[in-house]
Amino acid sequence: MSRVTGFLVLISIALAIVGVAALVGCGEKDVPVIVDADELIRYVNETYEARDLFRTSGLINSDPYTVSFDSAVFHDSLVSHTRGIETFLVPLDRPLDEVYADYGGYIGRVRESVVRVEDRFTIQISRVYSDTTLFDTTQFFLDRYGFFLKLGDDSKPYVGWTLWGFNGIGTVAPPLGVTLESSSGAQFRGDLGLYPDLPLSHSSAIPRVSYIRLTAMDTVLQGSRLLLTASKASSGRPTFQLVSDYDSDGAFTRAMHRYDTVNIIDSLSYQTVSGNPRLYNLVFIQVLTDQSYPIRSGFVVPYRW
Repeated sequence: MSRVTGFLVLISIALAIVGVAALVGCGEKDVPVIVDADELIRYVNETYEARDLFRTSGLINSDPYTVSFDSAVFHDSLVSHTRGIETFLVPLDRPLDEVYADYGGYIGRVRESVVRVEDRFTIQISRVYSDTTLFDTTQFFLDRYGFFLKLGDDSKPYVGWTLWGFNGIGTVAPPLGVTLESSSGAQFRGDLGLYPDLPLSHSSAIPRVSYIRLTAMDTVLQGSRLLLTASKASSGRPTFQLVSDYDSDGAFTRAMHRYDTVNIIDSLSYQTVSGNPRLYNLVFIQVLTDQSYPIRSGFVVPYRW
């Protein structure tokens, strides 16, 4: 065999090897790595029901209000907002009785997840007196929780995860008891008493955060009146509540007025908005005292349309 012929043979063999490798490569498909936590976060950010329940629009606005411990007229202005989302679920390498919770019936054994959504608000508060205006800045955190079940397989949207329940307070009870009553007949609590269910998981990876099933939320007829009543729940200093929601004029913030100074009971009544395109709505309650001002806390009360 001549040197030229041998060189051509080597080239032919090399090309054949490259061709086989290319064919093998073409036969393989890139399989995406499924990360449940990423899909849960995407669910919170994208789906209609989650965007309603975890919304921030309309919570802080500049409507004037007054409080009993100061003669000023107050205005709140949102300076900044940041959000953090934390997911909790049992890793698949754990024992099966930890990975799956038994819901019986048509649901059976499924995976659970709790998603914590923390919104951090920075607010500038102006206090307008007859002769001067003072400014304060405060920050507060609003924690909300979504409870998820994996009811479908990985081929389904969000790899099968479904928002099953919601908690608008967290694990610590607010310093007041809250009840709501609608002229359309709905009556429900607005404090921890609203959340009767707990995760069934036996794993410590799932926080013991109570929740209410989305299908169990009370329905408020659009355009009906909603009465909020807040009663002092501890022996501490009196609290002062600001309530935000939507009515026919749009988003509002109003201070609850005190009508029973003996039992420290506050109330607020307003007509809910008509023609609201949302699936779920929120009453946002901010709590402050004369001692802690301008520090405040807040939570939301969900209801269905």
